[in-house]
Amino acid sequence: MVDIPATEIILDRGDAGLGFNIRGGVDIPHVKGDVGIFVTKIRENGAAYKDGRLKEGDKILEINGVKLDHVTHNEAVKCFVEAGTSVHLIVQHGAEEAIIRRERIQKAEESSEPTKTSFSWIPIIIAVSVILVAGIVVYKKHGKR
Repeated sequence: MVDIPATEIILDRGDAGLGFNIRGGVDIPHVKGDVGIFVTKIRENGAAYKDGRLKEGDKILEINGVKLDHVTHNEAVKCFVEAGTSVHLIVQHGAEEAIIRRERIQKAEESSEPTKTSFSWIPIIIAVSVILVAGIVVYKKHGKR
């Protein structure tokens, strides 16, 4: 879940329908790390296009009071089909981009963190170096007779 405020949008379906496509769900996540339902396309002449507030990349949290956070894609589609003429949505604007950005930052932090195996060689390298230096010192001191 991203820390983006939720916004309420009420759309009247009209003759052209709601006018947007969705992707996502627990069975086919649209965004890595999030199983929510996302707007992937706004179609001209649909209710969403005419209203102007819903955008591609928005995450739909609820439709008519039904939470969409842990539903399959088909369950989400069914909610939209059965929603009636006045559709009450709760959305997070720009959630897709925010989630992708968060995933990139986490991945970069993980790759920049040293791993345990990279540090396990340090004591061995130090020990070998000390032995080599000690050997050289002993050789120089006692080896040239």
